Amino acid sequence: MAERSSPTVAAGASAAENRCQRLASRDSVAAMRFKFYTVCAVLPALLAACAGGPPAVPTGQAGELCLARLDRAGVAYAVAAIAAGSDACAIDTPVQVRATGIAWNQPGVVSCAFALELDAFAREDVAPLALARLGQSVRLLRHRGTFACRRETSDGSRWSLHASGRAIDIAGFELADGSVITVERDWRGGGARSLFLHELARRACRRFSVVLTPDSDRDHRDHIHLDSGPWKLCGA
Repeated sequence: MAERSSPTVAAGASAAENRCQRLASRDSVAAMRFKFYTVCAVLPALLAACAGGPPAVPTGQAGELCLARLDRAGVAYAVAAIAAGSDACAIDTPVQVRATGIAWNQPGVVSCAFALELDAFAREDVAPLALARLGQSVRLLRHRGTFACRRETSDGSRWSLHASGRAIDIAGFELADGSVITVERDWRGGGARSLFLHELARRACRRFSVVLTPDSDRDHRDHIHLDSGPWKLCGA
């Protein structure tokens, strides 16, 4: 004889089924919301990339919050005003930097977010590596340029990261005893200075998006290019 469910059991099963359907519907709505917010978060960067301009700076890496982080890090800077000749040459929170952990040979304009990256690079990579490989500290970072409203030299269809204040060309360093290390002379010179520059470039590859060196092409025969952009390339 077939078993028959009692009305109480049947009602309980029906209620459980209805609850499962409501939970599934709620989970579906949550999933749709998650997808919506995810698209909203990445859409500005995607649109910027399609337009050929620089992608958006992450929240917390620009504006007053970023400047406060520069102050806490002890970066020597002044807020800069840049008159851009193109939308692609706009800098998010531009600052004119005189020192990031290590003094610079000349002031340079970069985005606030990039200044933070350079400060960490100077303190966590340049300084300890110089002590370990050269036996002394670095008192001056020599660079050839930061902001420049221009396209890439190798690809005229794409804007350089220099145009958005997220690149620097490092020509060398001055040590505590007054001696000078230059990329042009010492990259291929052999010895401790060459090893220092090569290892520093490899460390930079773990921190920045693109690192170009004399091994990359003739355009970089006398400097190491560092930038933080949407492309990844290690020329060390």
